[in-house]
Amino acid sequence: MREFFMNHKWAVILSVLALIIVLLFYLIGFWWTLLAGVFVLIAIFFGRMIDRDGAESVKDFFRKLFRGRRA
Repeated sequence: MREFFMNHKWAVILSVLALIIVLLFYLIGFWWTLLAGVFVLIAIFFGRMIDRDGAESVKDFFRKLFRGRRA
């Protein structure tokens, strides 16, 4: 279990964080399960990206996403 966590630390942390956010939305009246699934999938996506290539890969992702869109 410890080895799994060390290999996938950010994916686990961000998934738990997304789950907490979703639970808060649910508790205050928002229970859009599709939105909850999107939050969890986004957290897993970025967590795996950080685990695989480091935090710089997330910066590169957003640089590529918004490249050429500056006014």
